[in-house]
Amino acid sequence: MLRILSPAGEKEEVMRYQNYVDKAKLSPARIFKSPMNVVQTNDIGPSEKLAILQAWEADEQALLRAEGEGMGGGEHAHLHKVQAALNHLRGIN
Repeated sequence: MLRILSPAGEKEEVMRYQNYVDKAKLSPARIFKSPMNVVQTNDIGPSEKLAILQAWEADEQALLRAEGEGMGGGEHAHLHKVQAALNHLRGIN
């Protein structure tokens, strides 16, 4: 089905897309079930995927630091999954 958008409709679509990407960068685990889901989605481009995974990597590293300082009790860090997704996106296997 072909969708024809008015200029206002196009602007709303772009804003929705940007909002989605911004939310994913701020809290990747709330938007995506796993790091590999970021790689596999067709909804966003490679540069956005990289930014989202890098944000997720920073979150996981902070979680590991907190666990190392005895502040665990929440989620367990899955840094290896994020790094595997980053490597896949970059073409490193």
